[in-house]
Amino acid sequence: MLPGPALIPLETLPSWPAVNDPTVLEMLTLTLFIPLGITLVVAALILGPGWAARD
Repeated sequence: MLPGPALIPLETLPSWPAVNDPTVLEMLTLTLFIPLGITLVVAALILGPGWAARD
């Protein structure tokens, strides 16, 4: 059986433009900041009415 990274092609297809390696900030944005932002918005929409009703 092939290991996991061997399943991901690391070469650009012929006649396609070359792709730059992502920076650390780009990787953090995709894996951390966007999901965290979506989670905060959904949590605010769900929990917000309960917080407002307490006052």
